[in-house]
Amino acid sequence: MIKHRNIGHDWQFSDGQKKLLQQYYDANKLLIDCLNSECYVSRTMRQQIEDTLLLPVKTSR
Repeated sequence: MIKHRNIGHDWQFSDGQKKLLQQYYDANKLLIDCLNSECYVSRTMRQQIEDTLLLPVKTSR
């Protein structure tokens, strides 16, 4: 049985991390709003957005 140790974990994010998480959320919400609106998005681009939505973004340190 796999134990999911992070469920219910009391995450302690720094202010900088909270800001990045909020920006990530806002960007994803904007993409979803765009896909659900009347704006034109090609099928290829729509599929790419849907396939990668909410995936972690690799950042350079």
